Amino acid sequence: MLHKIQSACLLLLLASTLGCQEIIQEIVDDHDKDVKPTSFMIKVENVSMPNTVATDRAEGTVPLSPGVYGVYSEHSGAKVFFKEGKPADEGTSRIAEDGDIMEKLEQVTSSAAIKEGGSFEAPGGPDNGPAIFAGEQATFMVEGKPGDYLQFETMFVQSNDWFYAFGDKGLPLFDGKQPVSGDVTSYLVLYDAGTEADTAPGTGPDQKPVQEPDATNVGPDDSVNKVEEASDRHPDFTIPATMSVIKVTVTPKY
Repeated sequence: MLHKIQSACLLLLLASTLGCQEIIQEIVDDHDKDVKPTSFMIKVENVSMPNTVATDRAEGTVPLSPGVYGVYSEHSGAKVFFKEGKPADEGTSRIAEDGDIMEKLEQVTSSAAIKEGGSFEAPGGPDNGPAIFAGEQATFMVEGKPGDYLQFETMFVQSNDWFYAFGDKGLPLFDGKQPVSGDVTSYLVLYDAGTEADTAPGTGPDQKPVQEPDATNVGPDDSVNKVEEASDRHPDFTIPATMSVIKVTVTPKY
């Protein structure tokens, strides 16, 4: 590829520097189109156990809501999900407060910045409840090329408005040209969406486990109104370690 670029520049050196730059970009773009995408299986496991949270609700386990995922290469793709330090959009709010994925799923699947998007849920599906309970797992497949990122959102159900995601830039699917493989749980962050006033995990009258199943937007608004790490926002709360609630594994398929 380098030889092609050098040849193109030599041929056009006397024409214009701008023209050379345009030819280089065309060659790079053509090369990227020729790169075959790698398929990845993403496994999301609920590894919480009784007393992971000090509450009688769900025996102290932490159910996870169905989630929404997307793959993108541009920074604009990350913004379709959320931006740390900024207000959560309606889709993220609905996941974080109620585990309702429909708004965010529509945003992701209709965005030109997202290469591939969809949702994941417990294997039983809607008939047996789509939430991912303790001991259950959900899997989904994506494709990616070097430079692509994966993002998803799933609710930490023992909360007012918290969700897990891979930081606000997402998870890089490649290290250089090498596909990412193995346990990527350390990349996850537990966020407070900043949309509803919080009580400690597993407590209070407005968290999802004590709401009517179809209830939405229950509880007073949070005056902060921005996405922040839950541990930073609430240093006085006892929050379980991420690895004691959720495990995410990436497996490239060749």
